[in-house]
Amino acid sequence: MGKPKKTGTKSQRSSNSKDQDDESASSHQSTSERVIDLLNQASMASTDPDKVNKLKQVQELIVNKEPALLDSFTDEVLAFQADRSHDVRKFVVGFMEEACKKDNELLMKVMANLNLLLADTNANVTKKLIQSMTQLFRIVIYWLTKGSFISDSHKACWKVTCNIRDHIYELLDSVNDGVRTQTVKFVEKVILILSEIQRGSEVPKKTEPASSIDEIPLNHALLKRDELKADGEKALQKLLGFIANPAISSVNLMAAMGTLSAIAKQRPQFMGTVVQAFEALHANLPPTLAKTQVASVRKHLKMQLMNMLRLFSSTQYHPQITNLLYDLGTTSSEIAKNMPKLSQRQSAGSSRKRSPDEDKGEGSGNKKMKKEVNEYDDDVEIGPSTSSAPAPVPSEPVVNQHSVAIDITAKQLVPLLSPENVANLVLLSMVMLPDKMPDAFQASYTPIESAGTEDQISHLARLLSIQMTAMGVGSGVQKAAEMAAEEDAKKREKKLEEEGKQKLQIQTVIGGTTKPTPVQEDTAQDKSKKNIEAMISSQTVVPNRGLPRRIQGFRLESITTPLDLDTKDKIIKNAVLRVLRSEQAANAAGVHAQWSKILTSLVAQFGGDLHRALAMFILEDIRNRSSLAFAWLYEEFNIYLENSRGSNDKSAQENYDACLTGLLQGFREKPETRDSLFNKLVMQAPLLTDGAIKQVRLYCEDEKRSQSGIKLVKDLLHYRITRKMQFLRLLLDLCVSKNESTQTEAVECIKSIFLQIELQDFIRTYAVTHLEYLSNSAPPLTLVPEGTPVDAKSTWTETQMKQCMTLFLALLPLDHNLIETLAEVYVKTSADVKRVVLRILDKPVSQMGMESPQLLRLVEGCPKGAETLVTRMLHILTDKTHPTVELVQRVTDLYAKRVPDVRFLIPVLNGLEKNEVLKALPKLVRLNPPVVKGVFNRLLGVNRGQQSEPSVSSLSPVELLIALHNMDSNTADVKSVIKATSLCFAEKAVYTSEVLVTVINHLVEQAEIPTLLMRTVIQSLITYPRLSGFVMNVLQRLILKKVWEQEKVWDGFIRCCQRMKPQSFQVLLQLPSVQLSSVFDSAPELREPMLQYVERFTPQQKLHVNKDVLALLERKPTRIELEKAVTLTIQQQTAELALTVAEQQAREEQQKMAEEYDRIQKEKEQSEAKTKLIDEQVKKAAKMLQEQEERTKALELFQKRGFTNVKMETNEENVARGGFPTAAPGPSQVVAPGISSTPMSSEQQQPQQMKLTMSTDAEVPQGNRDRQRSGTPTLDEAPEPTIT
Repeated sequence: MGKPKKTGTKSQRSSNSKDQDDESASSHQSTSERVIDLLNQASMASTDPDKVNKLKQVQELIVNKEPALLDSFTDEVLAFQADRSHDVRKFVVGFMEEACKKDNELLMKVMANLNLLLADTNANVTKKLIQSMTQLFRIVIYWLTKGSFISDSHKACWKVTCNIRDHIYELLDSVNDGVRTQTVKFVEKVILILSEIQRGSEVPKKTEPASSIDEIPLNHALLKRDELKADGEKALQKLLGFIANPAISSVNLMAAMGTLSAIAKQRPQFMGTVVQAFEALHANLPPTLAKTQVASVRKHLKMQLMNMLRLFSSTQYHPQITNLLYDLGTTSSEIAKNMPKLSQRQSAGSSRKRSPDEDKGEGSGNKKMKKEVNEYDDDVEIGPSTSSAPAPVPSEPVVNQHSVAIDITAKQLVPLLSPENVANLVLLSMVMLPDKMPDAFQASYTPIESAGTEDQISHLARLLSIQMTAMGVGSGVQKAAEMAAEEDAKKREKKLEEEGKQKLQIQTVIGGTTKPTPVQEDTAQDKSKKNIEAMISSQTVVPNRGLPRRIQGFRLESITTPLDLDTKDKIIKNAVLRVLRSEQAANAAGVHAQWSKILTSLVAQFGGDLHRALAMFILEDIRNRSSLAFAWLYEEFNIYLENSRGSNDKSAQENYDACLTGLLQGFREKPETRDSLFNKLVMQAPLLTDGAIKQVRLYCEDEKRSQSGIKLVKDLLHYRITRKMQFLRLLLDLCVSKNESTQTEAVECIKSIFLQIELQDFIRTYAVTHLEYLSNSAPPLTLVPEGTPVDAKSTWTETQMKQCMTLFLALLPLDHNLIETLAEVYVKTSADVKRVVLRILDKPVSQMGMESPQLLRLVEGCPKGAETLVTRMLHILTDKTHPTVELVQRVTDLYAKRVPDVRFLIPVLNGLEKNEVLKALPKLVRLNPPVVKGVFNRLLGVNRGQQSEPSVSSLSPVELLIALHNMDSNTADVKSVIKATSLCFAEKAVYTSEVLVTVINHLVEQAEIPTLLMRTVIQSLITYPRLSGFVMNVLQRLILKKVWEQEKVWDGFIRCCQRMKPQSFQVLLQLPSVQLSSVFDSAPELREPMLQYVERFTPQQKLHVNKDVLALLERKPTRIELEKAVTLTIQQQTAELALTVAEQQAREEQQKMAEEYDRIQKEKEQSEAKTKLIDEQVKKAAKMLQEQEERTKALELFQKRGFTNVKMETNEENVARGGFPTAAPGPSQVVAPGISSTPMSSEQQQPQQMKLTMSTDAEVPQGNRDRQRSGTPTLDEAPEPTIT
């Protein structure tokens, strides 16, 4: 593993015979063995912390304890740089730093490893590497300067160091904030090392070797001062470019400001550059900073300016610094406190610390440094703090073109900044102001205390000059360029003169030199002068009038003619086409990257038709040429950045937009393109233009790609902060898309974004605006599809209605306050819009819940015209759950005080008290049959979903039916009550035979028998034929209660007895003879069967029959009675037929009601059913007409035989006057109204022939005749129960 790896057994020596060298060797060997053991343990360690711990022990042994072992075990430790753990690799970097500090010769070995570690992807390793290079860069320079001989190894090490330095410069564009911050610190160190210490420099108390360029010898073989100085200035320019980046973060910005302040403090020659950078930064803060970040950056900038204000070297720049501080909100007293005092300025030069070389004095041999120190020790007279002191003079006067341009332009702007001109500038700029004050301006604005003063005007002129110079505008730019050109011309002239003087001496053949003759000297001087003039004429921009006429150099354009534009275009297109066709050759040669670079550069530079050609070339094979698309896009963006502030700004932006939009359109229209490729291009595009966003919108509206497109827009919303609102508006526009899938995805996305508080107002306003469109008579043009006829544009469609309200209703569960807005808009809308709103209101309202305070408040203060909306909401909320106490209370208050509409109580019926339900029941049964059915379903818990809560009602089924029978006729008409009871009988699952028995028993026990009792008994018998025994018991109990005293109930009693014959004969025998005679008067057909029934009695049984009853039975019927019997028989037969038709109609009406209640639109089926019914009725009518003719003939036959007053009543007449059905008893002939039963046989379905009965007016009971004359309704007039 290492060089000293011998591990043999130690020889046994006596301690007395060991000398000091043997002890040292033994200790060395034991340390080496321990290091070997630790390295083996580290390589076998299972956990990363254990491995790092072992390596730290190795470092302690070979670096601090036994440095002699460092060279032996360095390679073994460096081998761990390939470890998978980033903690281990990070340790290896730190080990390299400590090893090189201990032994500088290891730099030649270590620098190559550090260069390899630059490719590490872990940010922590990269940051540690930059930290180490911050120290190692200085150590490398110190190591190279102290050596007297420069070998190839030294040169290679310096070359690797420079490569690492340049690579670290590139990390200023890293995505990691920490890496960028460490890079800024590294650049600061490089600038300080590669620059000179001048007068006024603040040298740290603890100085390090090679901390400035002054310590590098002037005649060093490898390190050239001029080149290193130029490298330092380039590093400073990179740092200035980094701080001017508009996308810089606040952390990096504050770190860079601290670095510039430190550079200005230690290197006063850069003070002007730093002040100018701070001025530009103050005028152009990055737009990506948040409000709090802007405040932090301004505070940090103020602190750095205050520190610079205290420096003696900043005296010349006090006007600029103080103006900046005033803009940052600093008071005059604070500035005065931080001004350097006179005594401090005078002692600044004398108190400067001397370097070790200066302390040596003459022994150091550096006379130049000694001279400079003596110059620095001279006292300097300084004026008051407000005056400007002379700036530190650099060793070589360098003209800063940018600074000169700013100064010249600012000087010309000062007299132009009159109050009138400034006011005009403000008025002109107000047109471009945004509607809302930006956060950056709000955070950075401070009142100007010194407004109108000369200093403030000068500062304002300088700020304007900075902006103009950055845009390349102003007279200072041109003058600075001319001055720079003149300076360059002088330098070149001087350099050529020096070269000409060196060539004056002529070397002889034998190696000596000869003194030139005067003629030769003049010739050499003339020749040198001509060479200088030729160089100047070909390179300088500004002519020098002091020089004589120059000899013109060779120029290519002087012997060639320019090509016309068509020829140029043809040459360019042919060149690009040749490059396109060479793709396979480039791939085969392994130069695809270079091929791509050349191609994209040519296309981006010349544009035009080449854009379309390259786009088509890429789209031919998108999968394999996607990298070419990205390279082309980035090349276009680079050109756009280069021209972003020039005259070609618009053209470069159009070219970039055409490139990006064309690629996106091609990716979108290609069906085989993967969605990930489109998304990747959008996400990685450096700048998204309006055309690109339009393509994204079209991509989202594609039904097959809507989900991927919406996710893309959501990602853009989070990652493209500067255009967040634009992407949010795009999402909102997609929420009203006519594409249902796109609309659904966009709405779900907006619901997740709505949780962000800062975006809620914008989303809410958009949703409310589109909802308010519904109150207009015509839809907005944005919702009208292209190609719609003019007449149809002013008409709302259901799709357009849903487009306007879908987003709003989706936000309703998230923001309950919107429900009041919904009610306000609902009142203003048309009936069609209201119908659509009520239909799609289920989901949002159910998600709100009935506990919502806003919903309860709406119910309590229901706006006028929004009653149907509130009622629909109540139905939705209580459809599956029971109403809460708060909801019931507010509904009852609304019903009692403001809206006396009983329909408001329907949703909360299950929450009302029993007496409240009974009080509202008469009004409820008078509503439409579908509504009444819904009421009973709620009370009885019928037709509730599987997920609904069990029904809990204050009224039981028994109590409901009893309440219907006991209902006052003044509050509810008999027909409504009959329909309501029929609805109860239709629910066989609720009203079983046991429930009906309980109801009838309760009604019979009442003091006053209800009018509809016998009707309920008959319907119970029809529904459940097995209740015949129970019905017989009821009839006997009614005789005990003297049922004949209530006329309508007595008529129902007789009807029931007719149905129950012959079982009812035993009950009829218990009636008094007078009442039995009344029965025979109403039902004469019962006399003969009853007589036969009694004749079968035994003599003992006849003894129990009343004699009057027997006499009544044995008496022969008179002619009038026979006629009446015939008439009643005909009525009964007609009633049987009417019952069949009524039952059929009841079933149809019940089916229609169920369809309407369940909202199932089956118009076609209903139409077919009606047509079929009409056909059947026509057939029945024809058959009944034939039977009527036969009956007419039979009637004529009876009349011929002497019978008079023969009447014939049809089934319809009996039903019309409310008579009870008189069908013959038998379960097979009975079908309850509205209830499906087993199909009847074909014989039973045929209408029975009507029989003739004869009656006379004299035999009509006197009571009935009186009631007919007075108009009092009889029991026969009670309507047949039907269901609509």
